[in-house]
Amino acid sequence: MKKKTISLVLAAMMSIGMLAGCGSSSSADSSAAQSTEAAESATQAETTAATDASGNVTLRFAWWGGDERNEATQAVIDQYEEAHPGVTIEAEPGSNDGYHDKLATQLASGTAPDIVQIDPETMPTFVDAGDYFVDLNTTSIDMSTFDADYIAQRVNGNFDGKQLGLPTGIAGPAFLVDTTKAEQFGIDLTKEGITWEDWIDYAKKVQEQDPETYLFCANKEYITNLFVYPLAKQYGGPIFDEDGKLVTTEETLTKVFTYVKELYDSKAVAPASYQASYVGDDIQADANWIAGKYVVAPCYISTMDVMVAANPNDEYTAGALPVMADAKDDGFASNTPQLLSITNSCKNPEVAADFLNYFFNDEKAQETLGATRSVPPTEQARKICEEDGKISQVVTDATTNAMALNGTPNDKISSSSEAKAILFDTVEAIGYGQMSPEEAAATVIDEFSALQK
Repeated sequence: MKKKTISLVLAAMMSIGMLAGCGSSSSADSSAAQSTEAAESATQAETTAATDASGNVTLRFAWWGGDERNEATQAVIDQYEEAHPGVTIEAEPGSNDGYHDKLATQLASGTAPDIVQIDPETMPTFVDAGDYFVDLNTTSIDMSTFDADYIAQRVNGNFDGKQLGLPTGIAGPAFLVDTTKAEQFGIDLTKEGITWEDWIDYAKKVQEQDPETYLFCANKEYITNLFVYPLAKQYGGPIFDEDGKLVTTEETLTKVFTYVKELYDSKAVAPASYQASYVGDDIQADANWIAGKYVVAPCYISTMDVMVAANPNDEYTAGALPVMADAKDDGFASNTPQLLSITNSCKNPEVAADFLNYFFNDEKAQETLGATRSVPPTEQARKICEEDGKISQVVTDATTNAMALNGTPNDKISSSSEAKAILFDTVEAIGYGQMSPEEAAATVIDEFSALQK
């Protein structure tokens, strides 16, 4: 949800308060009704979140997700309640559609659930809007099980040293290597310190031995997401700054698009005309991948097993991610699909923290949750999932590779649908030989300038 939407929600709530003391009798009646409704909501929050006369505690936990996630989460709630007879956790599962709009209203009115799941891209807007979340560093949650560098990132819930949310999983880039093919061509795509130039050299080596095989199974979308963005950040840092100002340069983008041209010229990737048959996330359907005519599939941790399933006859491993020696940024970023936070309106934050400690660190809970919120964020949980067959060894290895790098996630403007469409078209134009790297860089700078705030 965009910041503008949340701002409108908050503005509307402020307007209600301002109107309560003025206007005609009809508006006063309306305001009174609204005030009554707000009071009832506040009363409900007090009732459901506070300790009752018997010392029992009731917490509310809101999240979105499909049936598998809902069932696993409810099972963990049941486990915790069984071990803590005085605690009741009211589950509030729902759809992602409208979830954050509703949560914005609840946060502003103090009626939010005690524990909430939040999209990491939306979290900064909430943080800017008010002091809504407990600093989990001040709670009993054992965070030593998380990779310290991973949870220290803003996108993973850390804001100015305060851990306002914990990541539920790990998402990130992956380069799936067909080791059967790599050994056939005598190339090592897993070596430490692999470079972008190594990839071009390997592509030429593959072509020399088999002109019908390409190094990378990629289309314009994957070239953009897994080559253009990381390269741009390694050469020059973020494309837009936090204020929405375009900070990348034409010089930086010329270097990036020169590399894209090398990918096509060296036949590291199939011709643009061939790629056009497999758009978006349809690369697992690429006939050449299924036939074993690629060595590497640039993809994501979450789609590696899908790519393996499309060509199950070979052996696979996780490839290394290149970072140039003088990089301004690691380029490749791993981040969480969701955060879990405790709201400041919670009357029993110590109990909520104890539940989250169970949720993230108890072996039975980890076994129950599996990979329902993507690859688990702790090493112990990943090992449990691997042993249970819920994630594969290649996924575990790719996760380790991605987490070793601390690249800046794509900013909101450069990762918007408008910006991506510009880059997709530019990459395709280079592939067809319709633009030089210099022309491509100048065009993108002009079009991105129109997007900046």
